[in-house]
Amino acid sequence: MELAKLNSIPKTSSLLFQLAGIVTVAIYVLYRISIEDYVLAGFFAVSMIPLALSMYLEWHNKANLAQKKLTLILICIAISYSCFTLGYKGLIYLFPTIFVIYFLFSLKEAAVLSLIYSVISLLLALNIEETFVVTRFSLAVVDCLIFGAIFSHVITKQKLALLYFANTDELTGVSNRKRLMGSLTHALQHHISKGIQSTILLLDLDHFKQVNDKYGHLTGDKVLRQVAQIIKSVAPNQAEVIRYGGEEFLIILTGLDTTEAADIAQQLIHNIAAMQLVEIEEPITCSIGINSLPAASIDHWLAECDKALYQAKLAGRNRAIIATQC
Repeated sequence: MELAKLNSIPKTSSLLFQLAGIVTVAIYVLYRISIEDYVLAGFFAVSMIPLALSMYLEWHNKANLAQKKLTLILICIAISYSCFTLGYKGLIYLFPTIFVIYFLFSLKEAAVLSLIYSVISLLLALNIEETFVVTRFSLAVVDCLIFGAIFSHVITKQKLALLYFANTDELTGVSNRKRLMGSLTHALQHHISKGIQSTILLLDLDHFKQVNDKYGHLTGDKVLRQVAQIIKSVAPNQAEVIRYGGEEFLIILTGLDTTEAADIAQQLIHNIAAMQLVEIEEPITCSIGINSLPAASIDHWLAECDKALYQAKLAGRNRAIIATQC
């Protein structure tokens, strides 16, 4: 799961919102026509075009956030113009659009954009409204801006927390397996399109079942947490560490070739063997399979790395083996 997906509005909700917008604007256009205000009717009729286009793209799964932002900005421009010609009757539409701005833009962007939008609209309303009327609306708009910012801040924190728990292994604090395919796909695509090398290490703790059987699962969990910390300390900052299985970890080394990855693997083997726990008498060792791109597919990339890991175990464990490139 990615933050972009969390930030996106579900398709059904987006379609219903845009449909409500079109119906609202259409009724308003018909009303302006009924009172022979053809200029404002035409202005809002034109503003319906990007909204209808946005709904069409959403229906066909072709909508994107940039297009939605542009559509909203055009609607805000139309509302600002209505404030100039209608006064408070246009100002009432500030409130729902301010909240939509906070839905589509980041907190900082929304705060700046909604403030500019509100100030311009309020000043334009002075064209036909008394100052005290605009002042009263200004107070309500300020409250709306504050509540919108607070709401956006709280929602953003909840999204980040959800993103963390969705992608993080609770025991070790590294990424969980849900990140696997997305991260490997990203690495493979970057290798194909930009020639960026990536190497994966598949690390498995040797005889870990014996640790659990002899010392208990709580001690085994302690070992896993400490191993995860060692991996994070040895791996480069841009590396991604994923808990692949019970006692298996996958390390994605972006920008590193086989030779560089092998050096990191040797550091991991040394540091894990040197790890000391009061509860455990014998040293903890690991075996590592190494495989670099190119690969025919993600499955092939992983399979060859797994074969190298298996060879490391057959060769006596506590060592790293580089996969043979086919």
